[in-house]
Amino acid sequence: MNWLHYLLEANLYLVVFYAGYQLFLKNETYYTLNRVYLLLSCTLSFVFPLVQIGVLKPAEQDAGVTAYVLSTGLKPVANQAAAFSLSIQDVLFYAYLLGVIVLAIILLLKLFKLASMTRAAHKMIDERYKIVPVDDSNIAFSFFNYLFIGSKTTGNDIIIRHELVHIRQKHTFDVLFLELIKIINWFNPFIYLMQVSLKTVHEYIADEQTAALETDALTYSSFLVNNAYGLNGSSVTHSFFNYNLLKKRIIMLNQKRSGNLARLKYLVTVPICAAALCASTLGFSKTYALIDLVPRHDIILAADYKTANIATDTTRIINKNQVTSKGYKYKEEGYLINGKTDFRVVITEKNGEQVEYFKHSAKPADLAMLKNKYGYSFPKMLIYPKLPPPPPVPVAPSVNAPDPKAITKRPPPPPPVNPVKAPKSALKVKKNTKVIDVVISPPPADEPAPPAPVQTSGEAVPPPPPPKDPFEDLHKYIAKYTRYPTAAHDNHIGGRLIIAFTLNDGKMNNIKITRGVDQQIDAEVLRVLKNFTGSVSIKSGNYAMPISFTLVDKNDKQVAHTPDNYMYKAVAANPDKTAKPTYMLNEVVIVGYMNN
Repeated sequence: MNWLHYLLEANLYLVVFYAGYQLFLKNETYYTLNRVYLLLSCTLSFVFPLVQIGVLKPAEQDAGVTAYVLSTGLKPVANQAAAFSLSIQDVLFYAYLLGVIVLAIILLLKLFKLASMTRAAHKMIDERYKIVPVDDSNIAFSFFNYLFIGSKTTGNDIIIRHELVHIRQKHTFDVLFLELIKIINWFNPFIYLMQVSLKTVHEYIADEQTAALETDALTYSSFLVNNAYGLNGSSVTHSFFNYNLLKKRIIMLNQKRSGNLARLKYLVTVPICAAALCASTLGFSKTYALIDLVPRHDIILAADYKTANIATDTTRIINKNQVTSKGYKYKEEGYLINGKTDFRVVITEKNGEQVEYFKHSAKPADLAMLKNKYGYSFPKMLIYPKLPPPPPVPVAPSVNAPDPKAITKRPPPPPPVNPVKAPKSALKVKKNTKVIDVVISPPPADEPAPPAPVQTSGEAVPPPPPPKDPFEDLHKYIAKYTRYPTAAHDNHIGGRLIIAFTLNDGKMNNIKITRGVDQQIDAEVLRVLKNFTGSVSIKSGNYAMPISFTLVDKNDKQVAHTPDNYMYKAVAANPDKTAKPTYMLNEVVIVGYMNN
């Protein structure tokens, strides 16, 4: 229901901007600045929901590493017609769409009526503006370059000067813009108040410039009072006769002009915009943010499991949402295990199934299949626990140094022959030749003998496989027995929850949820974990594990959303300051498939 969340968030910012106008700006005589503020607030209200500040996001949202992608729930069924069902989301969408259609039709009818009236225009003013006479009517209003005036009106010269101000300043564009905003936000009562405020500012501007051409403001005010009972024009036009605004127009005409310090009040826009940006990032859980002003950098995590039986140094890097040259989605992870580099890739088939390959255990036939079928090749890069040292800076040759190209490389010396004690009977001794027995003493006892070379068949010895994750059995158990709740599946509800528990001698205790998504999803996860009777071979302590529920349609597009009214912030797993720290485990993703 992202469209509804977006509209609600945009209308919330619209209300905040309008409240700032009512509190600080509506009584100031800087009418042009008020006009700009109202138009800009309507625009920014719809832009801010699409913007976020990545560095303000809680670190918890970016710290998860997907170690297992497991598919459970409903599988896609071919050639199966989806049963018709009308959810609450559908009812809200159709009700909203009905209101949009009704208001759009009303606007089109008003524009059509005005267009038909402009055919009677025959008189020009300054060769740019057209006067449309209206017979037997006491009416006066303007629309774009057309000025509609009735034959029964008095003081036509003053009325024409007033309406020409609206025409020159293009006030009709403002009115039509607010009409479109009103169609989109027809359910928000504040948009109607903002439209009235903008038209009032337009009248202030026209009155100010028209009164400057008269003898004084009092004379023009008297003219407004004497002509207060004329007919109003269409709501998309600027009508000179508006009894509801008469009192405000006269008060603002005779009000003292605002001083220069009053312009500082317009700086109230800055904290409102800053608060809206922070709220857009921290106050709403959404997937429709398109612009990240200050993105958070990807975090390289280290899984530190140092026990008596497991002593590894594992570092991984992640490439998310990658697509091969042949259109297959894949997730790639690079590992540094005991100082050696290895890569793991999970490729998503066209039918949604996922296959996994490790670089160290992949045979040449597997590598060829990955390249030919999927268009994927393992990276040839290395992962370092630290950055490798830079290459040495080449030394500039001296003037008298010989040319290195002219130096002939000498052949290396031959390897030494293993000396042995030769028997005397095997020595051929010439006459008058003295024979000396040569005995090579063995190396010291504390000096280790060099390792014997390993005989290979010409192929490189593959690196040892990475150690088994001690939580692998738990993850597989969750994937096997977790079922996507039916109500959450039908309402497209999903999200990321955090489970906290304590390990004592390999057994899970004190299982609780520190961050939830939905009541049925939370209950399903607790049911599965409390039925787990296996053992985890790792040291005792406090652990936290993220579990994500997501829905995928037939086009592999995620359609799940998190209900804002239920999701709450994570609480500390260890409120006691003396308790042991909490270790964050790898994430398990439960994927449900939509049939339609």
